[in-house]
Amino acid sequence: MKSPHARPGARALIRSIVLAGLFSLGLAQSQAAETDYPRQPVSIIVPFAPGGSLDATARVIAEKLRDLLGQPVLVVNRPGAGSAVGARYVAQAKPDGYTLFIASGSAFGFLNLIVPNFEYQLKDYAPLGGVAVYTSLFATNASVQARTLPELVKLSHERPGGLSFCTTGVSGLNHLQLEMFKGLVKAKTGTALNVIHVPYNGVAPALTALKAGEVQACALPYSTIVRNFEGNGIHNIAVQRHERLKAMPQVGTTGEQGYAEMDDNEQLVTLSAPAGTPAPVIAKLESALQTAMKDPEIVKKLNDLDVQPTFVGSAEARKWLEKDVTKFSKVIKAAGLAVQQ
Repeated sequence: MKSPHARPGARALIRSIVLAGLFSLGLAQSQAAETDYPRQPVSIIVPFAPGGSLDATARVIAEKLRDLLGQPVLVVNRPGAGSAVGARYVAQAKPDGYTLFIASGSAFGFLNLIVPNFEYQLKDYAPLGGVAVYTSLFATNASVQARTLPELVKLSHERPGGLSFCTTGVSGLNHLQLEMFKGLVKAKTGTALNVIHVPYNGVAPALTALKAGEVQACALPYSTIVRNFEGNGIHNIAVQRHERLKAMPQVGTTGEQGYAEMDDNEQLVTLSAPAGTPAPVIAKLESALQTAMKDPEIVKKLNDLDVQPTFVGSAEARKWLEKDVTKFSKVIKAAGLAVQQ
């Protein structure tokens, strides 16, 4: 008499068919979700407090992406630990395109070198594209008798005790630019730049200190407030880019003053997603960014923030960031700032 139960081979065949069906259904649902993206609000994480240039840039971009994607695009500020709090949050987020990260420059790619217990690197993010460029400059208090970088170097050697030189924070990009400058001065002249680093918590307090003469020089990001201070307590003496700024044609570039290695220190403002975000989602977001940056209204709003609007695709943005990470990782290690090797 035959058993009422299916034979082992038949049961295995049935189980394989069911599992294959479930896998196909799950794959189809996943592909449909990617095709239908977005189906809910998207968040852009800003790793700094509200009110700064990056926060303002994010809000301009978010407003346009909302129209292009057909879903709310929220700007969420997660400041702390030199941007590490926001960067970690995004790296740990589900890679589904609903949590994005805006960053000025490549810092999130080398935070693992300078922030204890920060385990993420550039490979943990998927750049979607670049939307703007931030330029940094060197400035002095108006009373300082130096109008060029060579004059500043010379004065640092002549002034008893050297010069107090401020940045917008320890291990931030402006601090790394100062350390890079110090290394170049030593390499080119054989003598170290005689400065004392004075870090401040952001642009505004650094500018206030520079104008008041509490410090003699600063490495700072270019912005409306910096431009408005020109001739009113401070002098901008060098921009870290290949060409002079149209808004400040009187200020020479670092290359013109003998430090061409610093001409590449412009920061690309990028949007990224967690690594592993599906390719169709990345492609849709990259396309939306490209469309946004063709909008004259968006371009005007970013120009009004004194950033240089642009569009850089995902592949080129990754190359830009990789080059920056390599460069500044060397600066970090040479300056002894690395806490994790």
